[in-house]
Amino acid sequence: MKKTLLALSVLLFIAPSILVAQENKLNIKFGGFVEFKGYYDSYRSRASRYDLTNYYPLSPKMNNAGEDINNTGSLNFSISTSRLYVNVAGIKLLNADVNSYFEADFCGSTEAYIGMFNLRHAYINMKWKKSSLLIGQTDHLTYVGDVNGQTVAFGAGFPFNSLNRNIQIRYTANLAKNVNLIVAAHMFGGTTSLGPAKAQAQAGIPDLQAQIRFGDPAKVFGGITAGYKVLKPRTTDALNNLISTSIGSFDINAFFRAALGKGYTLRMWGIYGENLSHLGMIGGYGKINDVYLGSSNPLLDYKYENVRSMSSWIDFETPSFKDFKFGIFYGYQKSFGTKDVVDITMANGDYSFGFYKDPKLMWFSRLSPRVVYSASKKLIFALEYSLSQAKWAKTIDTNLKGTDFFPVNHNNRIEFMAKYVF
Repeated sequence: MKKTLLALSVLLFIAPSILVAQENKLNIKFGGFVEFKGYYDSYRSRASRYDLTNYYPLSPKMNNAGEDINNTGSLNFSISTSRLYVNVAGIKLLNADVNSYFEADFCGSTEAYIGMFNLRHAYINMKWKKSSLLIGQTDHLTYVGDVNGQTVAFGAGFPFNSLNRNIQIRYTANLAKNVNLIVAAHMFGGTTSLGPAKAQAQAGIPDLQAQIRFGDPAKVFGGITAGYKVLKPRTTDALNNLISTSIGSFDINAFFRAALGKGYTLRMWGIYGENLSHLGMIGGYGKINDVYLGSSNPLLDYKYENVRSMSSWIDFETPSFKDFKFGIFYGYQKSFGTKDVVDITMANGDYSFGFYKDPKLMWFSRLSPRVVYSASKKLIFALEYSLSQAKWAKTIDTNLKGTDFFPVNHNNRIEFMAKYVF
């Protein structure tokens, strides 16, 4: 007993000295860019932030004269994607180099707050020789910085590419030369799944993701990501009885990048999963239909079913020719509806027992050629044309699959960008 007490006393004495960070000369770096964007659309689209974030053309909406009232153009300007960041390095702890990073733009947390600071990244990263530990807010693991769309449009290929920044704990291990394993536990931040905002917190389980990466991004690089999240939309039923029913959903993602010839670059990315709405994609979930499956009274407890979807894109870019660089992006996203039939009862324009993102949207695509001119390393101009197409259903069945369809409609967007990097 005395030896045990002595050992504990020694440990308590030396522990603070082990955990004390060694502060060298702090290296503080500020940076960012000012970015102007001007964009014209020929057809009304699902969009946000003054149409800066462009999703897909809306469903045709006919008036009594047989005219599609969504077939109208619009012009907008924006500087809200301008960005500021600060990186602080120079601290060592437990033999790790520690840095902190903070980044914000002016897109606002919602449409009502556009022009105000929007927190993008805020994290602490501890880096050892063959591993690292990140704690804080940054991109979802399915967003791969080395494999993203090079579009002029906002979002690096969004909504075909994932866009979600959340609070997480992420561990990276270097398994071998050019082979890395990354595991992460995500909790929703500003971007959540459709449905109750506290559904993940009520489930008490983070969005668990694992990723394996192979190769050198400067040559040939790729990997696979797999994840699973759990949501608990309700804690009580309509009679205030406690309930524990939750719904789980998976996602699997693959990505690839290759340097071809002298400066040509090919990037590819794809994902398939259930309820991908937290990534800004087609998704959602709802109550399994009582009539077909004999579940309990809808006012009491019931089970849920996910909307399944996939998204993929490819991007090809040339080297610089006399300061001009050319590229082309193509993305495609599709809904597969639900496996089990779901309750599509509606009241006041909303689904009474489900959370769906445009369930009558069957698929949409985008083709975007671009040209980028670098007047210098800090002053950049770009022009991009985007042809977006969408297939909408007039009616859907209880699996959220179309039964009658509109003709494919489209939107033409021309976007100009001027950026000064500092």
